[in-house]
Order: sequence, then structure tokens, then C-alpha cells
Amino acid sequence: MNAIQLTKYVAIMIVATFLTFFFHEMSHWVAYELLGYDAGFTLNGASLKDSTIKLPKAHRIITSISAPIFTIVQAIVFYFILKKRKSIMLYPFLFLPFIMRLGASWANQFKPNDEGRVSLDLGLNLYTISAIVVAFLFYLIFKISKKNKYSLGFNIITFVIGGILLFGLVYLDSKYKIRFV
Repeated sequence: MNAIQLTKYVAIMIVATFLTFFFHEMSHWVAYELLGYDAGFTLNGASLKDSTIKLPKAHRIITSISAPIFTIVQAIVFYFILKKRKSIMLYPFLFLPFIMRLGASWANQFKPNDEGRVSLDLGLNLYTISAIVVAFLFYLIFKISKKNKYSLGFNIITFVIGGILLFGLVYLDSKYKIRFV
């Protein structure tokens, strides 16, 4: 990959990071709204506007799992696109869901989120559903990397850039909390 291609790839990774987070959090918001709650979302969070409302267990599970399901669907769609069309520039749209859910799994140790909350609500270990989701997303990356001959080095570079973008987005969201709704 030459400098121009790498610059284009990083730019696409930035777009993929923003869109992956945006639609992930929007999925939480849509679930809240469909259940009849007034909610909002930022780039890295969705919540009820009235924090005194206590959701029933079923609603907690639905609103927590809605976004990981959307993110998994995103990865599956791009997996099949990449299976048909060997376009390395679309790879970040498959890879970013993996980075995002891996980061969320790690963050469960500080405060349960998405898959962690669902695991606990179902009486499972905090990391059970996170591990299943991350393993599945890793499997998609492994399969498409093998098929399209994406090297380990390329995947490591994608992982490092994706990790930097993930932490950057999380930092910006925590600092500015720009609400979309």
C-alpha cells in the first residue's frame, strides 16, 4: 500500500469509525423510542432523558442488545460484500465492529455495558455474551482475511489505527457529549 492508498484507507477508517458508532448508538435510541421512552444519544452513549426512570428487565435487555445486534448485522453485511468484491477500502466497515465490541468487552470491567448488562440480566457471567460476540466478529475477520489474502501485518496496522480512532472517539464524546437527539 503506497502513501496515497494508506491516506485514503485511514480516511475511510475515520468515516467507518464515526458511522459504526453513530448507528450503534442510534440503534439503542430507536429501541428506547419504540418502547415508548424519551431518549437521546451521543457518539458513545444512549440513555433515557429522565434518569429517574427504572426500566423493567425485559426493556433493559432489549435496549442493551439492540445496538450490538445492529453492529453484528453491519459486520455480516460487509463480510458478504467483501466475499463478493475484494475491496480493501470496505474492510474497515467489517473490522470496526470487531474493534468496537472488543473495546466494549474490555470496558465491562469498569462498568457493564451492552453485552455485559445483558449477560448479567440473564444471570450469566459479565463477559459471556461479550466473548461470544467478539469471537464471532473475529471469525468473520479471520475468514475474509484468509479469502482476500489480507496479511497479519495489514490486520495489525488496521487494529492499531482502529484502536486509536476508538479511543479518540470515546475521549471526544466524554469531553464534549454532543447529543444527536
